Amino acid sequence: MADISETHPGARPGFLVDEPSAAIETMFADGLTDGLPVVPATPALVGAMLEAGPWAAGDTLLVEPTRDAVVTAYQAAVCAVMAGAEPKAFPIIGATLDAMGDKRFFLHGPTTSTGGATIMIIVSGPAAATVGVHGAENLFGPGFRANATIGRTIRLVQLLCLTAIPGELDKSTQGWPGKFSLCFTENLDASPWEPLHVSLGYAADQSTVTIFAAESGHSIVNHGAGDPEKLLMTAADTMASLGSFSPGRSVVVWAPEHAAKLAAWSRTEVQEYLYEHSGRDLATLKRSGKIEDAPDRDIDWRGKWQAEGDTEIHEGDETVMVKRGWAPEDILVLTGGGTAGGHSAFFPSWSRGRSVAFITREVQM
Repeated sequence: MADISETHPGARPGFLVDEPSAAIETMFADGLTDGLPVVPATPALVGAMLEAGPWAAGDTLLVEPTRDAVVTAYQAAVCAVMAGAEPKAFPIIGATLDAMGDKRFFLHGPTTSTGGATIMIIVSGPAAATVGVHGAENLFGPGFRANATIGRTIRLVQLLCLTAIPGELDKSTQGWPGKFSLCFTENLDASPWEPLHVSLGYAADQSTVTIFAAESGHSIVNHGAGDPEKLLMTAADTMASLGSFSPGRSVVVWAPEHAAKLAAWSRTEVQEYLYEHSGRDLATLKRSGKIEDAPDRDIDWRGKWQAEGDTEIHEGDETVMVKRGWAPEDILVLTGGGTAGGHSAFFPSWSRGRSVAFITREVQM
């Protein structure tokens, strides 16, 4: 047996055990799981995982700058084995970790905050089909190995390598099931738009991961709207919900039934409509406490807050509209889900403030 803390600097003490029947309970006993059984990380399985990626065992895949925590390819491979991932998924996992280390993402925030964020992983390009990432029926739910295990690997990295233990470093007030895993791809067969990675400037034959620190999803249900604008109105109203209203970014995943009704609109036009119509008036935001009396906090919604910490309602506040986000580009739009049903989804950013950027990295298959 080997002490896992020797290969996972900063991790809780635990053991890699060559005998699978003993390893599972050992991992539970030492707090080395996400609450579900893990696959014992034998040397042969870890070696096969590493061989599937372009990195040497000691290569750094992620640096978390706030605490200067480092995650190596070997550590990631151990977590990927434990999560049940196939080796062919390892290039996606490595690209995701690289994206998480981007300073614009500020990984420490969504990892530790009370908001309970998860790392949403959107795989775009040929790698999705190669690895088996699913984008049709139940794409956010169970039943698909690549979706479940890629996201689960990232959570195990946060738990074991970044020591984001619930109640200790991870201060999520409630959390949500997406913290086990939230990885998916587009349903390109049903999409009226070009693939996400192409819209971001990549070639069609390239593959990418785009990450987002996501709050739990909100359902956009409309079975009756045939007119695109009525459907967009429903989505914009969902996005303007006070409970999750912020200047942060958003992801909207249109079900194929809804996407077909939007086919005459470009992705950009959809983003622009949602941005223009998902606001709230300043007076309502003040009445509801969404503008907090906290002058020491950095609150800046492009001037719409008027004065920092100013919660008093002034003449004209009823007509001053505060937008969700800062620009249409703050709303990521794609198609995903099964072909039947008018059920789309809106995922807000995790924070009451500006939160983190969308980060995209190419996947090297």
